[in-house]
Amino acid sequence: MPLITIASVTVPNWQGNTTGVSLRIYANAPFTAQSGTTYGFGSQLNLASLGTFFQSVACTVSGGGLVVPSFTLDSTTDSPDNPAASYSAVLWDGSSGQPVQSFGTFAAFALPATPTSTTWAAIFLAEATQ
Repeated sequence: MPLITIASVTVPNWQGNTTGVSLRIYANAPFTAQSGTTYGFGSQLNLASLGTFFQSVACTVSGGGLVVPSFTLDSTTDSPDNPAASYSAVLWDGSSGQPVQSFGTFAAFALPATPTSTTWAAIFLAEATQ
C-alpha cells in the first residue's frame, strides 16, 4: 500500500481554540496495508473508541484560519483483506479532551493507491461521486 500525501489545507474563519487543536484520524474498520501494517477499528462514530485514533496531526492557527499541515496515510482501496476500509477525521480539542467536529463533508473517506499525493478537496469530491 503506498503512502498517500495529503496536502496542507487552511480552514478559514476558525472560531475555535487557537492552541491544542489536532486532526485525529480513525480507521473505520480493521484492515491490512500492502506493507503488512495492520490498522484496528477506532471510528469517531463510536464514542467509546475516541481514544483509539491511530494518527494525530497537530494544527495551528494563522491569520484567523486553522491550518492542517500535510501528512501521509496508507491507501485503503488496495488492502488485501478489506478493500472497503475507510478513514474518518475529527478535529480534536486537546484542552477539553473533546471532539470539535468531524472534518469534511462525509463521515468517512477511502484513499486509492493512486495518485500518491492528493488534497482534501479531491478526497471530498471523490466521496461525493461514490
